[in-house]
Amino acid sequence: MAQFKALFVSTRAEYFRLELAEQLFKRGREIPLVGILAAVTCATLFQTAENKGALTIWAITFIALYAASYLALFLPRRKPNADTYAVWTRNFIWAFASYGVMWGVFTFICLESLGFWQEVALFMILFAIVSVPMPVLAYCLPAAILHPILVLGSASALLIQKSLEPGMNHETSLLVMLLVASVMSTYKQMVMAKNLVSSVDDKRRLSTSVSTIQKMKREKYQDTVTGMLNLEGMVCHMRKARLSGGTGYTLLSLKVDDLEQMYSTHTKAIVDRLVKVVARRIENPGSGALTVAHVGLGEYLILTPEQDVEAEEGTIGDLFQAFNHPYFSGTKQLYLTVSIGATSLCGDEHDESAVISKAVSAMREASKNPGNSFARYDASMSDRFNRWMGIRSQLQHAIKSNEFTVFLQPKVEIETGAVSSAEALIRWQSPTMGIVNPADFIPIAESTGDIMAVGRWVLREAALLVQNPMLPEAFSIAVNVSVKQFADPKLIDLLEEIAQQLKGTQRRIDLEITESALMLESVEVKMMLRDIERLGFGVALDDFGTGYSSLSYLTQLNADTVKLDKSFLDEIPVNTKHAAFVSSVILMAKTLGLKLVAEGVERKDQLDWLALNQCDAVQGYLFSRPLAFPDLLSWLERRTTQSEVNESQLLTVSPT
Repeated sequence: MAQFKALFVSTRAEYFRLELAEQLFKRGREIPLVGILAAVTCATLFQTAENKGALTIWAITFIALYAASYLALFLPRRKPNADTYAVWTRNFIWAFASYGVMWGVFTFICLESLGFWQEVALFMILFAIVSVPMPVLAYCLPAAILHPILVLGSASALLIQKSLEPGMNHETSLLVMLLVASVMSTYKQMVMAKNLVSSVDDKRRLSTSVSTIQKMKREKYQDTVTGMLNLEGMVCHMRKARLSGGTGYTLLSLKVDDLEQMYSTHTKAIVDRLVKVVARRIENPGSGALTVAHVGLGEYLILTPEQDVEAEEGTIGDLFQAFNHPYFSGTKQLYLTVSIGATSLCGDEHDESAVISKAVSAMREASKNPGNSFARYDASMSDRFNRWMGIRSQLQHAIKSNEFTVFLQPKVEIETGAVSSAEALIRWQSPTMGIVNPADFIPIAESTGDIMAVGRWVLREAALLVQNPMLPEAFSIAVNVSVKQFADPKLIDLLEEIAQQLKGTQRRIDLEITESALMLESVEVKMMLRDIERLGFGVALDDFGTGYSSLSYLTQLNADTVKLDKSFLDEIPVNTKHAAFVSSVILMAKTLGLKLVAEGVERKDQLDWLALNQCDAVQGYLFSRPLAFPDLLSWLERRTTQSEVNESQLLTVSPT
């Protein structure tokens, strides 16, 4: 029973299909009409006095059946579609099963009144009735099997009856031959049914393959998010423009600043929608439609005909103007800025990829000045771009090969001169490139996502160093946490591991978080900050004063330290505005119970001013550059020795 059910299910899946139902509808519309004519003809030819009444009723019933099935199956509005083809096919099978039953009834009605040659004629007619619809039924194997079985079943019954009558063997043999021929022909028709269905499958597969190939061709040159050209599409377009004999073109590389960071704070659907809106604005910035390609998250290439300086400035201005209006991300308004680089494509320039690299180099140069910025390519940018690419290509190897080192810059308490903490600063000594500045490789690590692995390495190394017994009993090391690290699923597990290592000691890891991370205000960031607080890590708000809403974040973040950015200290005490700002920040920190650390202190007059205004601690070249760990231990030992000497001198000169 289970095997029969499985066979039924597989047969239904194979023959109950839209494309087959469409063929049945197209090719089977004439069969009920021919059937009506056949029913009338047979009822007339085989009518005798004995069967006249029965044949008349049969003919009327059969004509009504043919007419009803035609109205139910073959009117234009009955054409099967994606929603109705299964029901339509089932009704089609039932209709032909009914036809077979009616022709079987016809055979038994005529059985008693037939002579030999009428029997032969009957077999020939039944053979025709079986054969005529087979090309149609070939698209539906259940109907192709059921219909001839019901028709030829009655003929087989007639043969059985004849075989029981003595003296009719030769006539019976002839009828058997006709029946065998009918069965063989029907079998051949069923094989044809299989082949036809296979051919439909082949056509469908071929059609699918063709559509897939066409889709692949489209996707080869088309960006899937915006629908505009992708990088390869732009290269092809530039090549066609060059071959068309144009005089030259200007290629712009435009990047939306910090757009990739939104993936850590918004859903992919929201970011993709924003990318599409940006693309539409770039295509029609105001000076006419431009040829635009989306080549990466928030990165676009824009091809324009060669322009004079005034026209080019107009195009750049229109692009900047397009970003003056806010974008909506959920319920929030976003104001985006862009960096644009430009280069010219001469008529004899045959390397489109080189032209694109030049435009991208100019864009990266422009992006060094955040906010709507523009730069035109010059030869020196290639060297910087090549170094950028070199750093990017070797960064992962550096992580695996442990080419990094942690340096520590001590923080000095102004009032006591004590040193109980230091900031961890990563350094990279590359075997091929030499010393690589963090300002060069950290942004690249953030853009590639390698900052997560780098950040985890720094945390592990800092946790190992802070446990060194040569350090003061109570000592902490501060580690910078990048915005990108808030999207690292392994970060909290690592922090829990470090917290367990330092449990029961006076050693501590502090996390320095920039205002830009807080400005994201995402659920992930808030959850991460709660976990950091739960684990007992100290939190410092780094680069304070460089953000946009600094004061509000002080009340939101459960921090214990505020680090004042170096840019505010460079001109103190000469610049009175900076001095007023820093003094107000110190006062505010005191009011909130926060410790304030000034970084980048390099001059004695800066230190004196900070001491006068009751700043808590400082770090900078005035006391020490960032040091390798053994050098830090030596530095701390010298300070301890010097402090003991100073105390000894004080005791010597003091009155007894």
